[in-house]
Parts: sequence; structure tokens; C-alpha cells
Amino acid sequence: MTRRASREIRLGKSTIGGGRPPLIQTMITTPLTRPDEAFAEADRGLALGCRIVRTAVRSEAEIAGLTELAKRFGGDLIADIHFDHRLALAAIGCGIAGVRFNPGNIGGKDRVAQIVEAARTRPDLALRIGVNAGSLEKDILEKHGGPTAAALVESTRRWVEYLERDLKYLNFKLSVKSHAVPETVEACRALAAFTDAPFHVGITEAGGGIGGRIRSAAGIAILLHEGLVDTFRVSLTAPIEDEIVTGMHILKAYGLLDGGGEIVSCPTCGRTHGTLFAYHDKLEKFFDEHRWWLRPRLTVALMGCEVNGPGEAKEADLGIALGHGSALYFEKGSLVRKFDDQDAAFAHLLRRIGEIWQLSPVKGE
Repeated sequence: MTRRASREIRLGKSTIGGGRPPLIQTMITTPLTRPDEAFAEADRGLALGCRIVRTAVRSEAEIAGLTELAKRFGGDLIADIHFDHRLALAAIGCGIAGVRFNPGNIGGKDRVAQIVEAARTRPDLALRIGVNAGSLEKDILEKHGGPTAAALVESTRRWVEYLERDLKYLNFKLSVKSHAVPETVEACRALAAFTDAPFHVGITEAGGGIGGRIRSAAGIAILLHEGLVDTFRVSLTAPIEDEIVTGMHILKAYGLLDGGGEIVSCPTCGRTHGTLFAYHDKLEKFFDEHRWWLRPRLTVALMGCEVNGPGEAKEADLGIALGHGSALYFEKGSLVRKFDDQDAAFAHLLRRIGEIWQLSPVKGE
């Protein structure tokens, strides 16, 4: 994978772009009129390793809540603005790290210029030009006959050129998103040809459940492979925990998460012995409970037979392979111990993971 040479920008305490590993973002759903609850939700994201959190700002009545949240939150807070540029101007004075706005619905170049001039007073604050299929300018929609990839690119390019060329402002990232994976990828590829602004990517309105995760992973993985990701959000109809954990899985699968646990498990066949499905579910739950993505690197294998198990999982740090009412426990591909009881073998596996990760107490034994 060759990373696109995007420029560096400041977003609060974070530096984005310049070849750095992609950073995960999420967005809270609690209105700022309930600041204590909003802080609690944002802080949950931070505790899960997501330091960039976005919040909607819907009216002037929420500016006080935004100010309070910015003071209390230990990560980098982004205000999400639509329609009213005055909210963006007020938000910049609240101590936040960034402002996301969609030029297509903010009211024209004069209002965008006002936002940029206010942002110049805060070198640690970054803007994001956020263009999506649902809020394109009327003239572009008429020209292209709908929110096509070409329409997304034309709208984004219009505003990138305005900020970079006319306003001489560079501390911004941009995003172009659609519900359709091919459309989003095509638009990002085209944008990379004419600007070095960092990209925030994702598949908008991806949905929830397995379908939403797969759609998001499909799009983000392609963009990661092409080096077009500086930050991203897994946009799910789900709590922020689901977005963050899914994002961590994507980074881990693509080799972009330095540490973290990983489960290697065989796809099962006629040689499978015992309740491998149940053990996998329990191990996955154990991993999630202990926030595997924040732990030291560890690969754990669950194999369904004792004939090929240790050999097929020889790259794993430790694991078990099931036999006829028995199980083999192995580390680094070498047999360490045979158990006559599969549950006992699985409990030993959890205990060893706990020892390596220094967990106390170890649940699930």
C-alpha cells in the first residue's frame, strides 16, 4: 500500500495527514442541551481509544452546552454545522478542535469566507468541508441529473479551490461520501488528483447490523488500500461503541493497528470436534470485554481438530485444537499440554491470555 502524500493539519491536540496512521472518529447523538449526558457519551468514546468526537450543533441554544463539553472533554471535539454559518462562528469561540460544515447548504461563498476568517484566529482548529450526496448544490444536481460521483467531485472541487486558491487557507480536511461504495471510491480517487488536503472518509447512511458493518468495511478497506484515508468514521445506525470497535477491526485487519488481540479460527469442516462455535463466541466476548484493541499484540487460535490445528495456526501466539473429547494447548505452534476436558483447555487458554495481558481478575474461567 502506498499512502497518498497528504499535507499535515492541526486538529486540536491531533496532527492529521502527512503519512500518519489513520485516526478513527465517531459522533455522539446526545443533544447539547443535555451537557452531562453528552459528555458521558463522548467520554465513553475517548475511553475506547477514539479521541476525535463530533457533535451536532443545531441552534444557538446549544452553544452553552458546546462550550461546557469542550472544556470537559479530554479529546478533540468537532462541531457539526448545517444551514446556519453563525453557529460555526460561535462554535469556533467555544474552544473546540474543529468545525465540519457542508458548503452546499451553508449559504454561499461569503458565509464560507466568514467561517474561514474566524478559523484563522485559531491555528489549532481545523475545518472540514463535508460534501455528501444528500446536500449538493442545486446547479450541480441539475447539471449531473442527480448526486453522481461526478457531481460530488465537482461540488467538492469548487470549494477546495475556493479555500486553497482564493482564501489561501490550508488547515482543512475534506470528505465526500455516498451510500454507494463504488460512487464514494470513484469520487475520492478523483479528488486525490487535484488536492493534497487530508481525507476524512466513510460510507454515509451505511445502516446497522451486519449489513452496515460490511458496507462500511468494504468502502473503507478499498480507500485504505489506495492510501486515501487520513481519518474515518464507520457511520452505523448503532451506538458509538459499535462504530469504534468496527473501526478498530478494520485497522487490525489491514495491519494498521500496532497492538491489539486477534483471533484466528478455522472455518470448520467434517473433522471438527466439540463446540468450536461456542468457544469462538465466548473468546470474542472476552476480547471485547477487555478492549482487545488497547492491549499488547496477541494472536489467539481456536482450531477444530487436533490433526491440522497446531500446524495451520503455527503463527499464533497460543491456542487450542479440539480432539475427540480432548484438546491440545499449544504456543507458537508447539504442543505444550493435552487436556482430557475441552472446557478445561478453554479455561486455561483464557487464563494464559489474562496473564499475558495482565488482566485481574480474568473473567470467563
